[in-house]
Amino acid sequence: MRTLLTVLFTLASISLAQAHAFLDHAEPKVGTTVASPSLVKVFMTEELEAAFSKLQVFDAKGTEVDRKDVQISDATMTVSVPSLPPGKYKVAWSAVAVDTHHTTGTFTFTVQ
Repeated sequence: MRTLLTVLFTLASISLAQAHAFLDHAEPKVGTTVASPSLVKVFMTEELEAAFSKLQVFDAKGTEVDRKDVQISDATMTVSVPSLPPGKYKVAWSAVAVDTHHTTGTFTFTVQ
């Protein structure tokens, strides 16, 4: 009986851990050097609660450079950016999954 309970608790904790929205991949890809993109797009591992999730792009000085027009659909967040001069940019995301778990993260890309 004790073994059965251990297995059930382990499976329950695995299921709960997977309910957080983490970064799956992004465009531009994390850490890459690209021509100036018109959009920054992040693909999360879980469906998002649009009212509580956000996506921002910052230049090397820490100034927000995106157009503040975030679009959220299912597990994807998109924000447009103007033509970016060469340099390093930081993308910051804050995601609340539909189950209310909150995660945050950042990554960079470079414009050539």
